Amino acid sequence: MEGGVLFTNESLTHIPLISFLESSSIPWLVKSTDSRFVYMNKASEDFHNIPLAYDYEGRLDEEFPCPWSEFAPEFKAHDRKAESTASGAEIIVTSYYGRSSILEPYYCHKFPIHNGEGQVLGNLSYSKKFSFVSIGDFFKNFKPSVINLTPPTDVFTDKELEIIFYAIQKLPSKEIAQRLTLSYRTVENRLLKIYEKIGINSQKGLIDYCHAEGLDNYVPKRLLKKGVNFCW
Repeated sequence: MEGGVLFTNESLTHIPLISFLESSSIPWLVKSTDSRFVYMNKASEDFHNIPLAYDYEGRLDEEFPCPWSEFAPEFKAHDRKAESTASGAEIIVTSYYGRSSILEPYYCHKFPIHNGEGQVLGNLSYSKKFSFVSIGDFFKNFKPSVINLTPPTDVFTDKELEIIFYAIQKLPSKEIAQRLTLSYRTVENRLLKIYEKIGINSQKGLIDYCHAEGLDNYVPKRLLKKGVNFCW
């Protein structure tokens, strides 16, 4: 192409990933399979409020002198989930981010990184400010938290997960039916099937199970989209 640079599919193989990340204004982060920090671009250092001249390479989440480090266990679990599937994993994290250290929710999507032999080396993630229209139905108390958009277990169907989301908030079946536009009988039947799957017989048993499995921090994306706009 006269006067320009020829850009083809083949030429993509000669463009280093680091070059793309360095020039991006979006926070990008690379971690190893044991959740040690490998790389952050400048936008990510500012977003995570990393102290100037702080040597982050090789460190774990809990080692950082930053408010979000309190969520190290959740971040590590999210890393492993992201590395186990080609589609990665998504979460919403509410903590004190940016150089101004403001409490705000951010959407984070992590993807697995593979070498030429297909082995997982770690994960690559980006973060974007999470903007919403109405979040009252989902977060009753705005505070530091980690919300999973990827279910931590494959035991339940998507429709069952939607019912579980409301059930562990102790909503009665009639109200769950109204929110999901289902019949009361359908909700009751699905709840019974959910109970049978995990060997429980009460709402308390379901709440305890979800707490142990991490489902108490899970929000089905279909429900979230009803009241959420992403700022892309």
